[in-house]
Amino acid sequence: MKTLFGRTGPVRLIRDFLSSSRGKTPELAERSESCQAEDLTGRRKILIVDDDAVTLKALKFKLESAGYAVATAQDGADALRDLRDERPDLVLLDINFPPDIGGGVTWDGFLLMRWLRGIEDVGKVPVLFMTGNDPGDYRDRAQACGASGFFHKPIEPSALIATIERVLSGKGGAFGLDANFQI
Repeated sequence: MKTLFGRTGPVRLIRDFLSSSRGKTPELAERSESCQAEDLTGRRKILIVDDDAVTLKALKFKLESAGYAVATAQDGADALRDLRDERPDLVLLDINFPPDIGGGVTWDGFLLMRWLRGIEDVGKVPVLFMTGNDPGDYRDRAQACGASGFFHKPIEPSALIATIERVLSGKGGAFGLDANFQI
């Protein structure tokens, strides 16, 4: 799927990721320049990673309406590229992805989070996990790996936006909130 910032195949992404991040290809330099131009608008950038196109569009619309710049990725390869190149302020990350039929990496949100933590300059970006599966299976694991919050789909937009504002303002994440607050 094409994101706001273009598309790179998984093999090329891994090759670029493993090569020095200081010696950017012309394509990466061009993306970095467009990222810097967007930074001048003053809007905070959020990357939404989910394999479901409907979820991506709905969340993108809600977050853009709230004043955020939003990029989307439908798979792990696109997510890693956007994390490294676009440097979002926050990541909204689905936990489950379908198996990769092409023989590449089988992604899940926890694997993406581990990769994120290893990317220079973006390793500290806050992550909010989301899933449509039983939250009991993932909530504690998400908190243990350093996520700032956890949402069960379908997500209530006002709760999501309140949590994003809380996390980006440095007031903490959604863990530890009242149990009635559906996250």
